[in-house]
Amino acid sequence: MARLSFRETLRRFVPPWLSDRPGRTVGFRYLYALASVLDAGAEVLVQGIQARFPGLGTPTALPYIGRDRRIIRGPLETDAGYAARLVRWLEYWRAAGNAYVLVLALQGFLSPEHPRIRLVTRQGLWYTLEPSGELLWHRAAPNNWDWDSLTHPESAAHWSDFWLIVYPPHFEPDGTWGDGTSAWGPGDAFGVQTTASNIAAIKAIVRQWKGAHTNCVTLILAYDPTSFDPASPPGAPGMPDGQWGYWSKDDGTGAYVKSRREDARYVEV
Repeated sequence: MARLSFRETLRRFVPPWLSDRPGRTVGFRYLYALASVLDAGAEVLVQGIQARFPGLGTPTALPYIGRDRRIIRGPLETDAGYAARLVRWLEYWRAAGNAYVLVLALQGFLSPEHPRIRLVTRQGLWYTLEPSGELLWHRAAPNNWDWDSLTHPESAAHWSDFWLIVYPPHFEPDGTWGDGTSAWGPGDAFGVQTTASNIAAIKAIVRQWKGAHTNCVTLILAYDPTSFDPASPPGAPGMPDGQWGYWSKDDGTGAYVKSRREDARYVEV
């Protein structure tokens, strides 16, 4: 329901001798000017009250609300999308430290695309947040995620380790990994076409929403939508084979080759 202004209701309350009469409008115009000031003050009051409500008030208030509620905004996130996340801030913080909230916050940062995001633990427990918002989970039995059992066997007891996998659409790759064409990106990020501040923001989101007892080993930016399938059997091509703790491995002849998939980028968190 639209609210009426003081100017719109002025004619209802003035006496006849001050009404808007033909040829005798001086008094009415004087009152109308006073009512205009009241309308301006009322509008400031209403907008000031609404500004604290994301999606209702001015979008210029969103950065300040986001700062207070500690919700990091994505580089391409729309006002409407960010406001919707700010409305849910208590839901986020109520479940802080949960895998779902972590992937949800990361997906929100990468909006408006809302890519598929997976979180996999050292024990082979997979969480998948689909673009639709549906959360799926899968326990690989036997475990199909062997990141560094050969390069770092002492890490086998680190039960709190996990990895994040982000699927397209997200930051475009810069050349092919290892072909000599990759360079520092527009914002000093290597291997991907994004800014260092965006990578830093993603790291901040991971640190903010993960459990205090957990450790994110690596953020993987996958460019093959079919890669890292939770249903893959142990030792499947393209899955970690225990030697991904280092960027290269001995191929058995004394020569060193790439140990990880080439169609992905790896961010040490």
